[in-house]
Amino acid sequence: MTTALAHDPSWPRTGGWPSPETGGRIDLALIGVPTSRTSLSPSNAHETPAAVREALRRYSSHAVGHAQPGHRGGEAEVVLDEALRIVDAGDCSDPDSEAGERAAAGLIAALAERAELVVALGGDNALTVPAALGIAGERLEHAGLITFDAHHDLRDGRSNGSPVRRLIEAGLDPHRIVQIGIADFANSRAYRQRAKDLGVTVIHRDELHDRPLPDIVAEALDIAGAGGGPIHVDLDVDVCDRSVAPGCPASIPGGLLAHELRRATRLLASDPRVRGIDIAEVDAAADAPDGRTVRLAALLVLEAAAGLARRLGR
Repeated sequence: MTTALAHDPSWPRTGGWPSPETGGRIDLALIGVPTSRTSLSPSNAHETPAAVREALRRYSSHAVGHAQPGHRGGEAEVVLDEALRIVDAGDCSDPDSEAGERAAAGLIAALAERAELVVALGGDNALTVPAALGIAGERLEHAGLITFDAHHDLRDGRSNGSPVRRLIEAGLDPHRIVQIGIADFANSRAYRQRAKDLGVTVIHRDELHDRPLPDIVAEALDIAGAGGGPIHVDLDVDVCDRSVAPGCPASIPGGLLAHELRRATRLLASDPRVRGIDIAEVDAAADAPDGRTVRLAALLVLEAAAGLARRLGR
């Protein structure tokens, strides 16, 4: 049973954003890409965009963060719904089919022409293909990709385990792909070798224990942005620890903590080269009773918006 949320005019809730109007600039556009049918694990991830929209209502749009990462003082306060024009374009139809995937890429491309940042809600990781293609548009050969993921996603075939391979085959230069959070016992030697042979930059989970996160993000942005084209970011939430993301079928103990992925999202969205972000692999139907995975996905939307506000100086 859903409990009604309290109403307080001095504590306005986030979410519930309007549909995009014809014409005019947008700061952030949200769109659902409910993929799930080609998942390697049984999944109801197509239910997640609606669940994330509901979870957004639990949070305010007020944020206070340091103006510069790693510096004390210099707080940057923002009310997202006042600082940004945010719209919700609804969900793509049948994105698991070939025709639906092409249509989803077209919808995202149209939003990217008007918006500073497009956030695509999955769905399983298959959504990264139309999301990245839509963001790249006709500049795929110059575009870059950054993934936060425990897995290489270089499998053969068409599934949520193959989006990176499929994007490379479509024309994305693997030398401008950076994979952050790749985990032991979550990949095979064959796909690790494939990543090496292709020239993909891999930043192992262990490196995040030893290196400052802002340095890793800066390195990834420089590599992915070397072609001068737009960067798309894939946030596969199964990069997080299983305790943080029980609603991700492939999350494992020892992954990132929630605050690490949240901070990385804000840092990435602060950079003008990042034009698209997707949030993938959350199965709302498999979440813990407290909804922690879906709530984390909702907070990633808000972190992306906060990073965009910092980018725009608002």
